[in-house]
Amino acid sequence: MIRRFLFCLLQGERFSPALAVERTALPLVDANEPGEVVPSGRYAGVARAQGSALLPLLDDDVAPGASLRGPLHELKAALPTLRALGATEATLSLLVAYDGPCHFAFSPEELAELAALGLPLDVSCHPGAA
Repeated sequence: MIRRFLFCLLQGERFSPALAVERTALPLVDANEPGEVVPSGRYAGVARAQGSALLPLLDDDVAPGASLRGPLHELKAALPTLRALGATEATLSLLVAYDGPCHFAFSPEELAELAALGLPLDVSCHPGAA
């Protein structure tokens, strides 16, 4: 395995990532405010219907082999505030880049933290760098 990257995608028609960062101090990235015009790509020039942002929870490039427990606990504590700020959708995504056999494991404690969130978890595995 080369890299694991876990993040939470937060979205909502009234969700303001800037306000969420201000109120929670979470390190949200790739943030888009509701109504913001997309500058490039497939939807260039179109106003976004909803706000969205990513919350990185695990990145083996930054902290190889780190536990998920701390970041998942922080997310669980912040979810009520994020929902109150308009994040009506929250999804966990795990991207795994591999070279050779793709094997990774979660501890029972990490699985309990994941389950306690009550959020869907998407897992995507790809050869090479993620």
